[in-house]
Amino acid sequence: MKLKKRFGQHFLKDRGIIKRIVDSGEVKSTDRVVEIGPGGGALTEEILKRKPSELIAIEIDPEWVKYLTEKFGNRIRLIEADATTFDFSSLGKELNVFGNLPYNVSTSILRNLLNHRKSIKRGTFMVQKEVAERLSARQGKEYGYLPALLQLFFKIKKLFDVHPGAFVPPPKVVSSVITLTPTGFDIEESELKSFESFLKKAFSARRKKLKKNLGIKKPSQDIAEFLEKRAEELEPEKLLWLFRKLNAKS
Repeated sequence: MKLKKRFGQHFLKDRGIIKRIVDSGEVKSTDRVVEIGPGGGALTEEILKRKPSELIAIEIDPEWVKYLTEKFGNRIRLIEADATTFDFSSLGKELNVFGNLPYNVSTSILRNLLNHRKSIKRGTFMVQKEVAERLSARQGKEYGYLPALLQLFFKIKKLFDVHPGAFVPPPKVVSSVITLTPTGFDIEESELKSFESFLKKAFSARRKKLKKNLGIKKPSQDIAEFLEKRAEELEPEKLLWLFRKLNAKS
């Protein structure tokens, strides 16, 4: 079947890598597994070998939905939907999520998964190597607003790299596999939205100090030293602490 550039489709062909990814997801017979963007079903086949209680596949391309329906029948549950906006909470709780995520929307999908974090027990994803390094960084030049946001709710670990030859067609970049496991931390949705806005401001001009990006001219003594730093110097927990301190004073 012809691949579509607009969906960022690069499908895995290396059986060893496919097995290694599914091994990393630690699929159990009691698991309800969700696969994002199954495409031709290579990862799907390996997941089914682990005999999960259910495998739900989210696929945006109607032609691949038809192909997968013919290939797997009632062995999987297919949903034609856009994973950047799909309501994963509608699938229930304790979901073990997999995905060879399209490079062009990988961060949008992960941000959407954060909206449904209470339903996710584990995530195993392949993304562009640079994205994996950013998402797992806790400080420094690779670190940004999305890692700072996600890492409060998920422990993000980069496992291994996957080179272009493992795909059809070969991408121009190296990929990496990451896992997301819940930290157990949570906040109200209203505070989450406000904190996300705060982070976007904090990281808006990376070379500038926080007091400049946040527009704070006369900080109180307890937070003054932190506002003299750049956002990339503070780990997620400290940024949340600073956000709450500033909110308490407003």
